[in-house]
This record gives sequence, structure tokens and C-alpha cells, in this order.
Amino acid sequence: MKKQGTKGFSLLELLVVIAIVGILAAMGYPSYLNSVRESRRSEAITELLSIQANYEAYNAENNAYPASNMVSGGPINPTNNYSYSTTTTANSYTLTATALSTSDQVNDVQNGTSCATLSINNTGLKSPTICWGG
Repeated sequence: MKKQGTKGFSLLELLVVIAIVGILAAMGYPSYLNSVRESRRSEAITELLSIQANYEAYNAENNAYPASNMVSGGPINPTNNYSYSTTTTANSYTLTATALSTSDQVNDVQNGTSCATLSINNTGLKSPTICWGG
């Protein structure tokens, strides 16, 4: 029973609030990490689609695809989370984004499928499909 005029929280009330906040944080943090991974994956997909557009523009002008790892006359640069590579012939290519081992993107999983490596080829075939939002 509190004395009249006493203000503030008891230690027990403070511990209950801290416990509730801790439980909520423990439940929310994994969802936050998944959201960050999905955002980074979207950036990699955007980069792959940009590279693909450059390859197709090059092909329209030269009737062949550019040499591996080349876009607009320069190499494809890695980001903080992915490295990019290509396998190219005169008539086809496969563009690949691979999560760097130093990035949390190596843990990117969608419905049990790893999204650490994303690829698209000249026919538009995307792999793994589930990671591309389809």
C-alpha cells in the first residue's frame, strides 16, 4: 500500500516493464532482420536488372553481348552485400549476384530456399524464382 503523496514506480513494476519490452524485442528482432535482408535482396535484383538492360542495349548496337563482367566499358563493381559476375558468350549470358561472406545476406532464406545467390539469363529465366518475388 502506497503512502499518500508518494510518486514513482516500484522496482517490481519497473522489472515487469523491462521484461515485457525484452520479450517484444526478442520476438520482433528476427522479423526486422528478415526485412533488412529482403531490402538488400531487392537492391541486388535491381542491380541485376540494370546490368541486364545494359547488356541488351549493348547487344542491340553490336549484335553480340559484351565480355564477362563488363558494362558500359567498365567492370561490374561489388556492393557491401553482393558481388556480381557474368558468364557470357556472343549469344547468351547469365548474370549472378552472390552474397558476400562478410554480409548477413548469406543467411537470406525465403520459404526454405536460400537467396544468397541470385541469377538471371538472357531469356529472362530467374533463379531461384521464389527469391525474385515470384
